[in-house]
Amino acid sequence: MHKQNLKILVAFDGSDLAIEAVKYVALLMPSAYTEVVLFFVENSMSNGFLQSNQDMDFRFKAANLRACITDQHKRINAAMDKAARFLMEAGFPSKAVIKKIQPKNLSIVNDIQRESQDGYDAVVMGRTGESRLKDMLLGSVPTKLLKKIQGIPMIIVGGTPRENRILVAFDGSKEIMRAVKAMSNLIGASDCKVSFCHVFKPQGVFAKEGDIQWKEDERKRIEPTINKAKECLIDSGFSFNQLCCEIIDENGDLATSIINKANEENFSTIVIGRRGLSVYQEFITTRVGEKIFKQAEHLTVWVFG
Repeated sequence: MHKQNLKILVAFDGSDLAIEAVKYVALLMPSAYTEVVLFFVENSMSNGFLQSNQDMDFRFKAANLRACITDQHKRINAAMDKAARFLMEAGFPSKAVIKKIQPKNLSIVNDIQRESQDGYDAVVMGRTGESRLKDMLLGSVPTKLLKKIQGIPMIIVGGTPRENRILVAFDGSKEIMRAVKAMSNLIGASDCKVSFCHVFKPQGVFAKEGDIQWKEDERKRIEPTINKAKECLIDSGFSFNQLCCEIIDENGDLATSIINKANEENFSTIVIGRRGLSVYQEFITTRVGEKIFKQAEHLTVWVFG
């Protein structure tokens, strides 16, 4: 069964990818019982800064800054109106689409993280913001948020979804099982296709490429867990023909194998898990998660932890 009364936070900056993030929500989330909050953290001048009039040059600069902030406010409101129209055209009630503009208190990252603690079921955002150069110089907001958002999924949208197809990078861990459970609550099952992809390779220094015993042992280990994950989605309304699984024998790089499969079979979303209390260190510095996140720039990546 779907969780009722979902609440989704869209970290919004007015960029093209922010609009794509909203379209992604409109495509996948159940409109009948989902509230979407478009949340923008606005840079603003303090009252003391605005009221200072020590010299004419400063007053001239302050006026220009006021104009820039006014223009930003108008642009963001226009972009939010556009985003709200996409959602309402997809069936979301107007009262379920909320526009929230907040002055920056701590930092953009910390303000989004603090807002995410107010009963949200997921955080959705574009992979990059308005300035790709700024993202490269300062570090992207999505990457920084990965170490702060815990307990709910982060959904990082890399572009326009090609099809409503989701690839779950399945490793049988508790984290990925929690990911599947969360996904069963968050997405509508009507026309979505989900594939569980498990990539295994020889384990241990004595494993031989031609030895099939380890493959059989791994298959026996993972198949019951995949079946349990399937049952979770079926209980939420998916049909058997919407779900499939594939176990890939791969001696090369695991992350590259998953990315290649997503590209070759036209998946627009990859779902991955992350581990433990030290989320950022475990996810970003370890092997597969980091590589998938970095290589899948044009795809949407769901990160659960």
